[in-house]
Amino acid sequence: MINAIFVHPSLPVGQTGVERTGETGRIKIMTAIDKAILGADTNICKNISKFDDSERGLLSQNILSQLRNFVEYIAMKLCSANKDVDPNDYDERVRLLKVLKTRGDLRFLYKFHELLQKSASHYTLDENASERLMLKYYEYLLKIKTLLSQNCNLQVLKNIEDFPIDMDKDIN
Repeated sequence: MINAIFVHPSLPVGQTGVERTGETGRIKIMTAIDKAILGADTNICKNISKFDDSERGLLSQNILSQLRNFVEYIAMKLCSANKDVDPNDYDERVRLLKVLKTRGDLRFLYKFHELLQKSASHYTLDENASERLMLKYYEYLLKIKTLLSQNCNLQVLKNIEDFPIDMDKDIN
């Protein structure tokens, strides 16, 4: 039986991804907040697949430009008590980010959001600074990938391992 229908933003119009699990027969249409998360995820993953190691700085800039919204959408999903929320509702976003601050189980996500607010929110850093930040933030992205997979059945950052981390040929 079908338990959930997920329409990923990168799929052509009318095409859906179907997940078959359980025997409940319930159908769940993707929520607005899930669409927002997966939309940002698609942008990040496309950037990773388009750039090679020689363009890590530009790739880092592109990813950093998506991360604050990506993390805020995730926080909204995790702190909304399984209710769908409008990802563009500023007041709701502020309220749910305050909830995030109180959730010890999501401490790493709160800390990551704080870092993003200070470093990558309203301006574009040069390529070198962007690379350094992405190397620092890589571990947070791996934690997000695991968290959403295990707790929300959302598969994100599928190609994060392709991000060029170890490029220094002299260090071995």
